[in-house]
Amino acid sequence: MESLKLVNGDLVFANDELQMISGPDELAQCCAAELGTNKGEWFLDPDMGIRFDRFNGKNPDPDEMADEIREGLHRLDRIDTVEDVTVVQDKVNRKQVVSFMATSTGGDRLASGVTVDA
Repeated sequence: MESLKLVNGDLVFANDELQMISGPDELAQCCAAELGTNKGEWFLDPDMGIRFDRFNGKNPDPDEMADEIREGLHRLDRIDTVEDVTVVQDKVNRKQVVSFMATSTGGDRLASGVTVDA
Protein backbone atom coordinates (compact mmCIF):
# COMPACT_ATOMS: atom_id res chain seq x y z
CA MET A 1 0.00 0.00 0.00
CA GLU A 2 1.12 3.56 -0.64
CA SER A 3 0.15 6.67 1.35
CA LEU A 4 1.09 10.30 1.64
CA LYS A 5 4.18 10.71 3.80
CA LEU A 6 3.66 12.52 7.10
CA VAL A 7 6.17 13.94 9.55
CA ASN A 8 4.72 15.15 12.85
CA GLY A 9 1.28 15.10 11.24
CA ASP A 10 2.31 17.34 8.35
CA LEU A 11 2.50 16.40 4.67
CA VAL A 12 6.03 16.11 3.30
CA PHE A 13 6.99 17.97 0.14
CA ALA A 14 10.21 17.76 -1.88
CA ASN A 15 10.73 19.91 -4.98
CA ASP A 16 7.08 21.05 -4.72
CA GLU A 17 5.90 17.43 -4.95
CA LEU A 18 4.01 15.49 -2.29
CA GLN A 19 6.09 12.59 -1.06
CA MET A 20 4.70 9.08 -0.81
CA ILE A 21 5.55 6.26 1.57
CA SER A 22 5.09 2.49 1.21
CA GLY A 23 6.07 -0.85 2.69
CA PRO A 24 6.91 -1.28 6.36
CA ASP A 25 7.42 2.48 6.80
CA GLU A 26 3.87 3.14 5.60
CA LEU A 27 2.47 0.52 7.99
CA ALA A 28 4.46 2.05 10.87
CA GLN A 29 3.03 5.46 9.93
CA CYS A 30 -0.51 4.03 10.02
CA CYS A 31 0.16 2.51 13.46
CA ALA A 32 1.50 5.83 14.74
CA ALA A 33 -1.59 7.65 13.43
CA GLU A 34 -3.89 5.13 15.15
CA LEU A 35 -2.03 5.31 18.46
CA GLY A 36 -1.57 9.08 18.30
CA THR A 37 -5.30 9.79 17.98
CA ASN A 38 -7.62 10.06 20.96
CA LYS A 39 -10.61 7.78 20.36
CA GLY A 40 -13.56 9.84 19.14
CA GLU A 41 -11.34 12.76 18.11
CA TRP A 42 -11.45 12.16 14.33
CA PHE A 43 -14.97 13.02 13.17
CA LEU A 44 -14.68 10.97 9.97
CA ASP A 45 -13.93 7.80 11.97
CA PRO A 46 -14.98 8.03 15.63
CA ASP A 47 -13.67 4.48 16.28
CA MET A 48 -10.13 5.43 15.26
CA GLY A 49 -7.58 5.82 18.02
CA ILE A 50 -7.03 4.80 21.59
CA ARG A 51 -8.53 6.07 24.83
CA PHE A 52 -6.02 8.58 26.15
CA ASP A 53 -7.76 8.56 29.53
CA ARG A 54 -6.06 5.19 30.14
CA PHE A 55 -2.73 7.09 30.11
CA ASN A 56 -3.75 9.98 32.39
CA GLY A 57 -3.67 10.38 36.13
CA LYS A 58 -1.05 9.96 38.79
CA ASN A 59 -0.63 6.21 38.54
CA PRO A 60 -1.91 4.85 35.23
CA ASP A 61 -1.96 1.06 35.11
CA PRO A 62 0.75 -0.25 32.74
CA ASP A 63 -1.34 -3.35 31.94
CA GLU A 64 -4.36 -1.23 30.97
CA MET A 65 -2.14 0.98 28.82
CA ALA A 66 -0.63 -2.04 27.05
CA ASP A 67 -4.11 -3.52 26.48
CA GLU A 68 -5.30 -0.24 24.96
CA ILE A 69 -2.28 -0.23 22.61
CA ARG A 70 -3.02 -3.81 21.56
CA GLU A 71 -6.67 -2.98 20.90
CA GLY A 72 -5.69 0.05 18.83
CA LEU A 73 -3.22 -1.94 16.74
CA HIS A 74 -5.69 -4.78 16.18
CA ARG A 75 -8.19 -2.30 14.71
CA LEU A 76 -5.83 -1.96 11.75
CA ASP A 77 -6.76 -4.55 9.11
CA ARG A 78 -3.14 -5.17 8.18
CA ILE A 79 -1.96 -6.07 11.70
CA ASP A 80 -2.24 -9.80 12.37
CA THR A 81 -0.60 -10.18 15.79
CA VAL A 82 0.89 -7.94 18.45
CA GLU A 83 3.63 -9.88 20.21
CA ASP A 84 5.04 -7.32 22.60
CA VAL A 85 4.00 -3.98 24.05
CA THR A 86 6.25 -2.05 26.41
CA VAL A 87 5.18 1.17 28.15
CA VAL A 88 7.85 3.31 29.81
CA GLN A 89 6.43 6.11 31.94
CA ASP A 90 8.15 9.49 32.11
CA LYS A 91 6.32 10.92 35.12
CA VAL A 92 8.36 14.14 35.16
CA ASN A 93 7.30 15.10 31.62
CA ARG A 94 3.91 13.32 31.87
CA LYS A 95 4.50 11.12 28.85
CA GLN A 96 4.55 7.43 28.11
CA VAL A 97 6.87 5.99 25.52
CA VAL A 98 5.24 2.96 23.94
CA SER A 99 7.15 0.44 21.87
CA PHE A 100 5.66 -2.62 20.23
CA MET A 101 6.43 -5.60 18.05
CA ALA A 102 3.74 -6.69 15.62
CA THR A 103 3.33 -8.90 12.58
CA SER A 104 1.41 -7.77 9.51
CA THR A 105 -1.06 -9.97 7.66
CA GLY A 106 1.63 -10.24 4.97
CA GLY A 107 4.06 -11.73 7.48
CA ASP A 108 6.30 -8.63 7.86
CA ARG A 109 7.61 -7.91 11.36
CA LEU A 110 7.17 -4.37 12.59
CA ALA A 111 9.02 -2.86 15.53
CA SER A 112 7.88 0.66 16.22
CA GLY A 113 6.71 3.03 18.90
CA VAL A 114 5.01 6.28 19.79
CA THR A 115 4.96 8.80 22.61
CA VAL A 116 1.61 9.43 24.30
CA ASP A 117 1.19 12.66 26.24
CA ALA A 118 -0.74 12.37 29.47
